[in-house]
Amino acid sequence: LRVEVDDPKGDIAVLDVPGLNLPALKFAGAAGRGTNAVVAGYPENHPFTLVPATVGATQDATAPDIYQSAYVTRQIYEIRAKIQPGNSGGPLIDPHTGHVYGVVFAAAVGIDDVGYALTASDVSGDAQAGKAASQPVSTQGCA
Repeated sequence: LRVEVDDPKGDIAVLDVPGLNLPALKFAGAAGRGTNAVVAGYPENHPFTLVPATVGATQDATAPDIYQSAYVTRQIYEIRAKIQPGNSGGPLIDPHTGHVYGVVFAAAVGIDDVGYALTASDVSGDAQAGKAASQPVSTQGCA
């Protein structure tokens, strides 16, 4: 397992997993308000779990990067779903095609069934860079 793209502005890492002989997931188009989706991940370190979700608003969110060194604006979906630790970094999937609407990154504070995902258009550049990468990169202290 090695990191081939580390994007601190988008808080995205693209990993190479030698020996993982599975097809790459494909990105979906934009998801509109009310679109059904699935959150895939390992919530609370449990086995692989699929959680139903509904896409809400799409918005541009401005926040500090992971190093608190600059502000960045990212396009995100607000989603209605139970997001827990272990879902972050997992895909938000179209249940009909298996294509990816985005990447889950947070749960709302104080609201049990609201979370957030970076849109596919926001993360697809990092995914393409990872596909073309051939050397590991430093994560600058993040693991």
